[in-house]
Amino acid sequence: MATPDPDAERVLADALPVHLGSAAGRSTILVGAGVVNLVSALTLLRAGHDVLVCDAAPDPRDGAPWTAYGCTRGGGDGRMFTLTEADSYNSRARTADGASNDLLTRPVSDGGWRLARSLSDTELRWAEEFHQLPPWLADNYNADIFEVNRRAGDGWTRLLASDPDLFETTGYRDVILRLYSDEEYYRWHVARNEKVGAIRTVLTPNQVRDGYPALADACGDGTVAGGLEVVGFTVNIHEFVEKLVGLLEAEGARFRWGTTVSGIAWASPGVADGVVVDGEVLRAPNIVVSPGAYGREVLRGTASHELVQGMLGVWLTVPNVEPMLDHSVKISREGHRAEETNVTLGTGEHGEPVLVCGAGYGWTGADPTNIDGAELDVLFDALEDTILRFFPKAHAAAVRSGLLERSRRHCVRPWTATCLGVFETIPMPDGGALVVTGGHNTGGFAQSPAIAEAVLAALVGGKDPMHTRYHPSRPGLFSR
Repeated sequence: MATPDPDAERVLADALPVHLGSAAGRSTILVGAGVVNLVSALTLLRAGHDVLVCDAAPDPRDGAPWTAYGCTRGGGDGRMFTLTEADSYNSRARTADGASNDLLTRPVSDGGWRLARSLSDTELRWAEEFHQLPPWLADNYNADIFEVNRRAGDGWTRLLASDPDLFETTGYRDVILRLYSDEEYYRWHVARNEKVGAIRTVLTPNQVRDGYPALADACGDGTVAGGLEVVGFTVNIHEFVEKLVGLLEAEGARFRWGTTVSGIAWASPGVADGVVVDGEVLRAPNIVVSPGAYGREVLRGTASHELVQGMLGVWLTVPNVEPMLDHSVKISREGHRAEETNVTLGTGEHGEPVLVCGAGYGWTGADPTNIDGAELDVLFDALEDTILRFFPKAHAAAVRSGLLERSRRHCVRPWTATCLGVFETIPMPDGGALVVTGGHNTGGFAQSPAIAEAVLAALVGGKDPMHTRYHPSRPGLFSR
């Protein structure tokens, strides 16, 4: 069978119907206080909107246990922006000859991504969609994701210029060092990063060793096949979010913490009337819903319902020992259970320098609490193995001090089977709009400024490419 025309798919995608709100409605409720919605709240606030943010978790400044929070505040204290974040993972669900390898339904211990104890028929259909997405269509989606990243990078640059205080004490580090353990995979990534204009410097293992003494052991024993210095940055997300909430409050935003939003109230089929908050309907001209991986019931009745499911990642922290690492790192180990590991420079609870390490893909299905503990331990073991191989002295120090065990955290990220994000617009009475955003796999933080621009455009009658490229109906345009 011939491959459908990729350009024709994009033409159809751009023709999808989008409801745009009216500029007259300036009062907006945002459901969810993850970083995506917080950046959207700042953008709306500065465009003249009256902003109320509702979230089920405590105020992130209260220091509640990490388990009380969602993905942004509950995981490890690091987030990364690069131009290739949130890329399509569908190719990993196929063998070299193109057959499905059942990646999602194989347990982590068997080289797969399944972390869920059990799976429903709906979840199995979601997995099938992930496994069977045609490569040409995945490539189309990936190109669109990278374009969102590029626009988000411009947005981050503007925010750095307008609000430098957000970044000055939140561990901001410019330029990312990417490391590869496989020569062929390294060469493939050189070409990929070059194509999107991400490369600053291409490094041999010896150049990595000379420029980054903290990695001398890994370079000396052949663990590192090559490196790239690329466009990007990291922040310590916990303090960043605390400062962002404080900034929003100072500029007039209101927050309702510990508030349960259980669903959308409907005026009629396809027309939203408000959100159900603690058993009562809360109304505003505009509503933005971004519940991360925890919004299955909140999204009931929308086209996005059942599209977003959970993918867990694990976190460990180790000391940044001498010779200290001075750039955040992204490590790629093709075929390893911790295939992609982000290492963010951070500060420990006593002000000491640490490395915050996050990795792993553990599919939970639609329920982010549906976690097999034994399989979760396999993910932690895989991340620990990467730390041991690349930072053996830091690993040894973390084991001796007990930090390695104490620092165990996980977060559940919102994913879609297509790896595209979700952007849905639903009419509300009097010309307003309810917007659903989410499903950005590992790229919610990275894409936040671009998502915020698309949200603002949707509420004031403007157009944005995300309205159609992330439209929940796009994946149904072409059948397998």
